[in-house]
Amino acid sequence: MASTIYGDVTGMTDLISVEVSNAHNSSTSTAMITCRDISVDLGDEISVDLGYVGNHQEVFTGYVKQVERKTPDGTYSVTAKDKMVRALDYYFASSNPDTPFSRSNILAEDLVRDVLAVAGLTSFVHDNTYFTFATGEVNADVNLVSAYDYANGIADLLAYHLYCDYNGTVHFINRKPYPMTGDSGQPGDTNDETGVGDASHTFTDDEILGIRYKYDERDLRNRVVVYGAEGIFAEASASSPYLPSGFYKTSVLSSYIITGNAQDIADYNLDMFNRLTYETEIETIGNPNLQARQILRLNQTFIDGINVNWYAYALDHRWSRAGYINTMVLRR
Repeated sequence: MASTIYGDVTGMTDLISVEVSNAHNSSTSTAMITCRDISVDLGDEISVDLGYVGNHQEVFTGYVKQVERKTPDGTYSVTAKDKMVRALDYYFASSNPDTPFSRSNILAEDLVRDVLAVAGLTSFVHDNTYFTFATGEVNADVNLVSAYDYANGIADLLAYHLYCDYNGTVHFINRKPYPMTGDSGQPGDTNDETGVGDASHTFTDDEILGIRYKYDERDLRNRVVVYGAEGIFAEASASSPYLPSGFYKTSVLSSYIITGNAQDIADYNLDMFNRLTYETEIETIGNPNLQARQILRLNQTFIDGINVNWYAYALDHRWSRAGYINTMVLRR
């Protein structure tokens, strides 16, 4: 017997469709709702609860950013962004350019926490980085930049990941965009590869509605150059069997607040980027328990050689009166 779909959005009734999209490389998750009646307005906080009668849960929390009224069909289209949008919208612009928001001799995680707190984001969890910025005569001045761009720039330097979960908590963690092995020696590295039991969900043939598999070297970088404060620089490189002999694809990281650990920064980023990207796109029967950034596993018979653990790089919940599906991009 087919399950009855369930959908509930704060302040919206007579739902027609709901789409919640989230991805590793997106600054925020987005909810787009079409309905016939609303009692919310711009800036209001909403939550989205999707699934089936007896099996549903919250998949999004955020703020209304746009409301569109359509005629003659008499519907509303509402767009909302998760709570990280506060960091995107908050722009540091000191009244006096000589006295900007500033920190010195500060751990990376504390610098990110302090910057986000100014934007009102105080629910914050992190992995320890052991990286101290802005030592000596150098100050980390934050001005003429959004809180998100500055904080995410710190994450990029350390090959860390910055995101906001569906409960509104910001994470600043060592989360690579593929299953991790736990053997890098980097703080926060966990083992995602130990087997089926460590995956949040395993997909079998009867759940999969469509599947596609590819791999490429588009994002591969086998040389990383780091520029820091005056006199601080580093480089890490390695040959790649997927590029012509002696050929290097280079990535550059630069920040004046790097006053030490430049070689570690280069090494961490080389470890993350010197690899092929293996990607599977699948469409499945809707499951409200799925989230981007989970470790998922395939156990299917359509394509050989891919029944392993995967990282949910992007995941959409698509709900309508016709049914409920997930579309996702899995990487490793």
